[in-house]
Amino acid sequence: MRLRSVALATSLAACAGASSSEKGADSPETRALDPAFRAYISAHGIRTLNGGSDLPETAADRLRLERVLADRPVKLDGVLNEWPPLTRAKVVLKGSDTKVAMKIALQYDETKLYVGADIAADAFEAGRDHVSVVLATPQPGGSYAAYDVDLYAGKPGESDGSVRFGNGVSVPHAKIVEAPNGAGYSLEAAIPWSALPEARWTRVGIRGVGRYSAVGTLISTGSGDALHPAEMPWVPSESELSMIEQLLAPKGLAETTPLADLVADLTGDGIRERVAVFGHFLTICGSSYLGGTGFFFRDLGGELVKLDVRDVTGRGKQDVIVRRRARVGDATREYLEVLSALNDKDEPRVTFAHEIAVFQADHRIDNSVHIARGEIDVSCERATHWDEFSYKEFIATDVEPILLPWAAVRSELWRWDGSHFAKAKELPQREALPGHSAAGRIAGAETPAPAPRPVEPPTPKVARGGDLSARVLDAYRSDRGVGTNVLPKVDLRVHVAGDPRPERVVLLERDLVVFGPGLRSGTGYVYLTLGEFADSGDIKDVSARDLTGDGAADIIVRGERQLGSAGAVVASELMVVYSMRGETLARIFAIETAREQGLNRVQGLVQFIPAVSGKSFDVLATPGRATGWTEKTYPWAQDQPGSGNTEPLLLPWGGISRVRYTWNGTRYAQSGD
Repeated sequence: MRLRSVALATSLAACAGASSSEKGADSPETRALDPAFRAYISAHGIRTLNGGSDLPETAADRLRLERVLADRPVKLDGVLNEWPPLTRAKVVLKGSDTKVAMKIALQYDETKLYVGADIAADAFEAGRDHVSVVLATPQPGGSYAAYDVDLYAGKPGESDGSVRFGNGVSVPHAKIVEAPNGAGYSLEAAIPWSALPEARWTRVGIRGVGRYSAVGTLISTGSGDALHPAEMPWVPSESELSMIEQLLAPKGLAETTPLADLVADLTGDGIRERVAVFGHFLTICGSSYLGGTGFFFRDLGGELVKLDVRDVTGRGKQDVIVRRRARVGDATREYLEVLSALNDKDEPRVTFAHEIAVFQADHRIDNSVHIARGEIDVSCERATHWDEFSYKEFIATDVEPILLPWAAVRSELWRWDGSHFAKAKELPQREALPGHSAAGRIAGAETPAPAPRPVEPPTPKVARGGDLSARVLDAYRSDRGVGTNVLPKVDLRVHVAGDPRPERVVLLERDLVVFGPGLRSGTGYVYLTLGEFADSGDIKDVSARDLTGDGAADIIVRGERQLGSAGAVVASELMVVYSMRGETLARIFAIETAREQGLNRVQGLVQFIPAVSGKSFDVLATPGRATGWTEKTYPWAQDQPGSGNTEPLLLPWGGISRVRYTWNGTRYAQSGD
C-alpha cells in the first residue's frame, strides 16, 4: 500500500479548563507557573487551570467531516458558537492524567478544512503541547494518502501560534486563533485544501483521529495513526452520515467493515464518489453527488463476487461493475451488471445486466465477458456435466439470460448508445464448442434418451417479409401519430407476457409500448400513456424486474410531477409499477419517494425485499432524510398509507417508522408487518 504521510500539526498552546472552585489567576498554583504563561493567563482573563470538568457535555458520537453551513460560517475568532457538537478524545494512548481533556470537530468548504477544539489541561508547555489531526484519504486502487497536521499556540511575548507539517515546515496560508471561554481555551484553525492535495478531491471514505499531546500524555478520538490508516475510525461526511442513519444503523451495519470499498469520479466533475458494499447493500455517495447529502443504495439480492470501477461506456467517466451471486431454486447464478451515473443529480442507472454463470454441485455453465470502452462482448464457454437434454434450469427474465453452448447464439456484442448498452451483433454457433458433440452433448459421455421438450411457439411471419418487430412499431407510430423522428427513450428486451420469449418494451414520449412474438400473435401491440407525468422529460428511468413472482418481468417507472402553482412549484418524485395482466398493461403500485422545492428536500427510502413466501418481492418504505425543511416548516401533513391511489412519502417526523406492501395477486397492498 502506498502511504503518503505529511504532518499537519494544529497544536494549541495548552489550554486550561475552568473549574467550579475558581481559584483565579492569583492562586498559589497559578503563581508557580512560568512568568510568561502567567502573563498570557492574565491577558486572556483565564481564571483557573484546574482541569476540564466544565467542558460542555454535548458531544458527537464520532469525529465527523461536516460541510460549513451557509448561515453559520466559521469566523476564525476562536469561539465555537457556530460549530456542530464536538467529539471527545476518550482513548488514552499515553499517561493517565485525567485533568487533560479535549473535544474536537472538523468542518470544510470548497477551499479549506477547519478545525475547532476545546482543551482543558492543568499545565502547558509552549512548543510541545498541541492538537493533531490525522486524516487518511482513500485513493483509486485502494491505498491511502495520510496527512498528520499539528497546531501549536504561541507563547505570549515570545512566539506566535503556527500550523506546521510534520517536518516542521509551516503550512502556507494556514491560520490559527485561540480564545478563552468559561472552561479554558477554545481554538479554530483553517488549513487550505491545497496543502492536502489528495484530500481536495475526495471527501468520503476518510479515516482519521484527533489527538492532544501534552507532557507525558497523549489522548485521541480513536486508535490508529498515519502509518496504519486503515485502523483509524471512519470520519463520515454528510452523505455518509445520511447513509449511517438511514441504512447502516437500522441494518446493524454501521460498525462493520465494507466487503469492498472504492473511490472513483463517476460524474466527471473531478470529485470522487465512494462505492462500497456493506453486507449485501451496494452504496454510492459523495460530497457533490445527489446534492451532497443523499446517497444511493441497492440490495444485491445475494452476495458480492467482485466490485470494480472503470470507464465502460467510453464517456470519459468511470462506471461501476458489479459481479454478484444469488441462489435461485437449486442452482446458483452469477450476474454482471454495469451501473452508470449519467449526471450528479440522479441515481445511477443499470445500463447493462447479463447472467454469466449457472452452477449446481459439479454442473456448470459459464459465459466469458470482455469489456472495452463502449463495448461488451459476451461469449459462451463449454459446459461441465450439463447438455441440452439434462439442463432443466429456467431462463432468466429480469436480466439478459446466459448463453448456452447448444443454443443458436455463440456470442453477443453490446454497444453503448448514449443511454444504455444495446445489442449490436450476434454470432451463431457454427460448430460444437470443445468438449461437445454436434448435438451439444459432452464428448465421450453416454448419450441419454431424449427428454420430452415443450414445443416453442414459432415466431410469427408477415406475408410481405421484413422485420416483424419493426413493422409492429411502425403500426403503433401510424395509429398514434408518432413520427419516425421521435426516438425511443427506453428500449428493453425482456419477457413480460405470453410465452418465455422476450418482448420489447419501448418508451415513446409518454407511451409505454409492449410488443413481441408471444403477445397478440406477434402482430399487435399494447400501449399505455403514463398519465402520472405531464411531459416525457419528467420520466427519468424505466426498468424491468419480476416483482410479483409469476416469471414475467414487471415494469418500474421513476419520474417526477409538478405540484402547486407558478412561483411555488414543488417537484414530487414517484415510483410506479406496471404489469401485464393478460393483454393489458395495468398499474399495480405507486408511491411518492421524494419531494423538493428549491433547496428544501425530503427523500424517502423505498426498496424491494424478498417476500416471506420467497416467490415474490415486497416493497418496504421507511422515512428518509430532510434537508432544509424541518417539522415546523414543512407545509404538508403526513398522509396515511392506503388513503389514496399513490402511497405517501414517509416523513422523518411523521410518526410512521415503516410500511410494508405485499403482492396479493392483484396489486400491492399494505401488509401487517
